[in-house]
Amino acid sequence: MSTAPRTALVTGASSGLGREIALDLARRGWRLVLPVRAEGRGKELVAAAEAMGAPSPLVVECDLSDHTAVRRMCAVVASEGPLDLVVNNAAVGGGADPTVRGTNAAGVELRMAVNAVTPHLVARELAVALTPDGRVVQVGSMGQLPIDLDDMDFEHGYDGVVAYCRSKVALVMSAIELAREGVPVNVVHPAREMPTPMVRESALTVRSTLDDGTLPVLRVALDSELAGVRGAYFHRFDRTDPHEQALDAVARERVVAWLEEAADRVA
Repeated sequence: MSTAPRTALVTGASSGLGREIALDLARRGWRLVLPVRAEGRGKELVAAAEAMGAPSPLVVECDLSDHTAVRRMCAVVASEGPLDLVVNNAAVGGGADPTVRGTNAAGVELRMAVNAVTPHLVARELAVALTPDGRVVQVGSMGQLPIDLDDMDFEHGYDGVVAYCRSKVALVMSAIELAREGVPVNVVHPAREMPTPMVRESALTVRSTLDDGTLPVLRVALDSELAGVRGAYFHRFDRTDPHEQALDAVARERVVAWLEEAADRVA
């Protein structure tokens, strides 16, 4: 029998919830794959994982708002061997000033680019690298608002909080469609506002601990009772319905087509 450690890619692992998820997996002896914007941001986490006796993590530089870089990162990761788990945790919140509409270098609205397009792309690109029992967990949010299907780049009446909530509906739509293609992907809302950089930047009141958020994510990632469950949305530990727009097949088809078009834009 193989004694190779299981391997997990975790985005947004340099701080907040992603860091806690990564450290929990390291304690279990998993090898971590860490996409980070700058290599130096992963040093502390690498040292912490190694101090726990976990295999040395693989750190890959990647700006998650740059979809060309995301594809490159996925190719590097896939070449390194099979993956047992992908956790897309990185996200952009409502922002310190929600009236400011940001975009990535290719002109895609920033919250959709990072919170929906990138997880969709990562799940699709790395599905072929998953082991037979591998899973993809998309960290979503109970904060969900309907997407304007005629303004998916949110060029009119912009609000960063609304953009964030729209991106989380798009994330669920992506998971449902990817699951129909055979990708073992689910979405989980981990907890209310946790002490993360995103929450602090938005000046929101902290309502939950990082442990509160870590446990639901790990349950969707590891619980044997959920083997074979795909395209589901979990509110913490409970499987439930997402925003009703995510269940509209016509809307979902339009949004996922837009996600794929946005992933192909270049600067």
